[in-house]
Amino acid sequence: MNVVRRNYKQIPTMSSIGTGYDLSASQFSPDGRVFQVEYALKAVENSGTAIALRGRDGVVFAVEKLVTSKLYETGVNQRIFNIDIHIGMAVAGLITDARQIVDIARTEASNYRSEYGNSIPLKILVDRVSMYMHAYTLYSSVRPFGCSVLIGTTHPAAGTKVDEPQLYAIEPSGISYGYFGTATGKAKEAAKTEIEKLKLGETGVQQLVNDAAKIIYQVHDEVKDKAFELELAWVGSNTNFKIANVPNDVFDRAVASAQAALQDADDGDME
Repeated sequence: MNVVRRNYKQIPTMSSIGTGYDLSASQFSPDGRVFQVEYALKAVENSGTAIALRGRDGVVFAVEKLVTSKLYETGVNQRIFNIDIHIGMAVAGLITDARQIVDIARTEASNYRSEYGNSIPLKILVDRVSMYMHAYTLYSSVRPFGCSVLIGTTHPAAGTKVDEPQLYAIEPSGISYGYFGTATGKAKEAAKTEIEKLKLGETGVQQLVNDAAKIIYQVHDEVKDKAFELELAWVGSNTNFKIANVPNDVFDRAVASAQAALQDADDGDME
């Protein structure tokens, strides 16, 4: 009796590198990953670096806004926003997605003020924005937001103890953490390494402005990246608890100090 042998080709299975499992934000890969959320994080990493520092008397925001064309007008497409009188937000990632998050945060702050007659506590605002961003990771008809936000305040009526500053970061997945200092964007790891060297709880915002500018200049890659604009804002007792851009004279001193520190570092490497 002749036995007929047949060679059956093994049917390939979907691997966990994203093939077939990245078509929907509501689908897990076999190893428990949601690839569309990871793609959103990659979009954030392709953006300029944003940092936020929490000092003893306020919060400082700094953003490296990459300029890809000499034809762009200076000062447009800002990445630091005011959410309420006392709340600021710095963003990294897709600016169009970030503007949607800014609009949601402003709506939540406005609704809270209309309902209760007070400024919204930052923790409540962060929870609401986090839930909104997380909802966009649950359904196949939408995609996660390709941006991360840093949000902070210093305000007696914002749910803080006395005038204690508060700082949070929200990722595209909707997860949020409280920080003394943090960074997001292209060079977040290098920026976090520099932030860890600072004595954040003991330092005032006047010094933190210089530190923030210095970090942005240090992590900017002049070889790969084009020119950039530095954005600086702060909120604290020195601004009467209102989020505001750093004044021009303070801004110029911070930039000069950062450039001098960078030049000294370059001179030291050449010796």
